[in-house]
Amino acid sequence: MPCNDNNKIAKNCLSCVVRKSTIFGSLTDDEMASVEGYIEKKRHFQSGEYVIQENSSVNYSLCINSGYLILGSYLENGSRQIFQVAMPGDSIGFSHSNADYNYFVQAMTEVDVCVISNVTVDKLIGEQKAIATKLIEILSHNTAVNQQYLLNLGRKSAREALAYLIMDISTRIRQRLIKCTTNESELSFFPLNQEDMADILGMTKVHISRITSEFKKEQLIQCSHKTIKVLDEDRLSEIGGFSVLD
Repeated sequence: MPCNDNNKIAKNCLSCVVRKSTIFGSLTDDEMASVEGYIEKKRHFQSGEYVIQENSSVNYSLCINSGYLILGSYLENGSRQIFQVAMPGDSIGFSHSNADYNYFVQAMTEVDVCVISNVTVDKLIGEQKAIATKLIEILSHNTAVNQQYLLNLGRKSAREALAYLIMDISTRIRQRLIKCTTNESELSFFPLNQEDMADILGMTKVHISRITSEFKKEQLIQCSHKTIKVLDEDRLSEIGGFSVLD
């Protein structure tokens, strides 16, 4: 995890290497300095650890400083549905209500997060009106993007959906980490295994394995443990109907 090396826990928000990717990315330095006083603490989680349990009452929100998490829920038949992969710069929560979370948040790698309570979010909204307006606009936009993302996947064939997922995750990781490293092996890091991808796309692990083998045979990707290197971005994007503007 390259960003961890020099930024295990950012000393302050202004120096955070993922700041521009967060919901605070559009704030000026002066505005960010004002927000920094509302950040209450930082926490570290191990890979596999649940950051938030499904149906638990949580009164705080998170900004991801480093690492990768999945958001999902367990269905009545015991199967798992993953609906979001969160990475450095993403936020979770930021609601001023203390309603139970109807989904879980689990670390896929070691994770560092910045924590702000919902009471403090209320205080921020009340005391920093201009900043609050910006944050609400960004959160509304992010919600719309996530909804469209799920719709895009639902309309695709299995092959198209997997191509789209690989391109989306790989592109987002590269965009976030390019400021931290130029090491190609680190930029090819892929936090999901085949079971995770199956639970995102609603397929079986066997189906994911078969399509992945096809992509490798067609020299579209190279795979190893926690690594997927895209060899032909244009072709894989074409198959998945993926655009960096999605």
